[in-house]
Amino acid sequence: MPVNFPLPRSSGVRGKFLQREPFLLLCLALSFALGRPGASASPVASNSPTIFYVTKPQTEVTNGLGCWIWDKVTFNKQTVRLWHRFEVPKTSPVVRAELRIAADNAFKVWLDGQELGSGSDWRTLSIYHLEGTLTPGGHALAVEGFNDNDQAGVILGFRLEMANGQIVEIRSDPASWRVVPNSEGSWEAAVSPAGNWRNASFAANFGRVPWWEIPASVLHIHGVLPKPTPVWQRREFQAGLFAGCGLFVTICLYLLIQLVSQSKAHHLVQAERDRIARDIHDDLGSKLTQLLLTGEVAQIASAPAATAPLSQMCDGARSILATIDEVVWIVNSQHDNLEDFAIYVCKYAEHFLQPTAIRCRFDVEAELPVKTLSQISRRNLFLAIKEALNNAAKHSQATQLTLRIELISSRLRVIVADNGHGFDPTQASQERNGLINMKLRLAEIDGVCQVASRPGEGCQISFHVPLKPPSLFKPWFQPGIPGEATATFPRQPEGVGPQAKTAGGSCDESPEMSHLPEPR
Repeated sequence: MPVNFPLPRSSGVRGKFLQREPFLLLCLALSFALGRPGASASPVASNSPTIFYVTKPQTEVTNGLGCWIWDKVTFNKQTVRLWHRFEVPKTSPVVRAELRIAADNAFKVWLDGQELGSGSDWRTLSIYHLEGTLTPGGHALAVEGFNDNDQAGVILGFRLEMANGQIVEIRSDPASWRVVPNSEGSWEAAVSPAGNWRNASFAANFGRVPWWEIPASVLHIHGVLPKPTPVWQRREFQAGLFAGCGLFVTICLYLLIQLVSQSKAHHLVQAERDRIARDIHDDLGSKLTQLLLTGEVAQIASAPAATAPLSQMCDGARSILATIDEVVWIVNSQHDNLEDFAIYVCKYAEHFLQPTAIRCRFDVEAELPVKTLSQISRRNLFLAIKEALNNAAKHSQATQLTLRIELISSRLRVIVADNGHGFDPTQASQERNGLINMKLRLAEIDGVCQVASRPGEGCQISFHVPLKPPSLFKPWFQPGIPGEATATFPRQPEGVGPQAKTAGGSCDESPEMSHLPEPR
């Protein structure tokens, strides 16, 4: 605590006292500045007093003091922590305060965790004149006393003046003060006492031997009341922030570990899928091909009566080989992208409609982005398209069919439209599972299947599939399908309608489809 020397000249009783007792004043000032236990060269609190001076003691300086209090047991070199909580009425804030305190042998005092000052001479009464504002609510007054030897105690009085003139006095008494264990941390600003904080003990009444009735000297210190601690500087906020950061880091580490493990598992699954695809293609496919070749040779060399069964066997083997090719394509992870999907679907549609009288037209987006289409999405969407092509070939009596593949935002849209006789979806037979299966397959991959048809106006089936994987958290609002709420029967794609000319078994390819390879 800074000491302003030389002391100012004073008149009256105080001036005479200063002139008669220069040595005593010097000792008091030095003891106040340097005699605090554990004091350091730099001030600890932001509330360090700015001015202090010594006056001759008068009887009224002891007004408002309580009794001497201490711990239940007293011994030499003892440190005792005393804590008290008080309430400032909500009717008005505190605008001025005065704290009078003395301790045998030394003390340090805090208000709301901010140090007000300290002293080290039990014969001196320290009076803190505090200006500022103390907000309504709970506050903590804490004192740490030090006993060098023999008897010990702390005595104080705290007088609070409200803005409306009301006075609140707090005195040292055993009933309202608690003794804090020395092992407690951050006790100076505690908002409530812990269960192991016992009541203080009575040491002596004011004025009883061995302590004074009137102090040998009075030290006046001018300071300010502690300012309210900002929320971000409070221990509770910092502890909560630290706990929140720790929880956030823990969650991030957990998610990172999960991501790494899932990535490894994903690579293992892809490797296993590729191995299964190779095994099916090389082992089962080659054996079926060998069986097919044997059947064809036997068909040539056999009698005419046995030709029909052998022909059926060869056709069945070819059908099985085509199914195996589809399975290999679905299982192989190297085809999990939009471009491969579009190529395979278009070539499948071309070969499927080749024996029919339906003329097919492809309308594929010129440059599909490099995006992944998961295996389950690829499988379910392909099987739904197969079902739509099969229904068009069997029931529509169409002469032209358009297959459109495009990317809208983060959704893949595939449209299968024909110019057949159409039907009323509400009157469709419930015994046929084609339409139901298409909707169920799309629902499994969070997609949507829309069927728009009218008698005599053809049929259009739209498949909408999200490319992003499903979120871990359910969205509040599902994204809408473009055009779903505004059109009950979308316009037929170009080239599809009753006026289309029949060109049996031919397919028109858009320029971007001319490079597509033949599927196996």
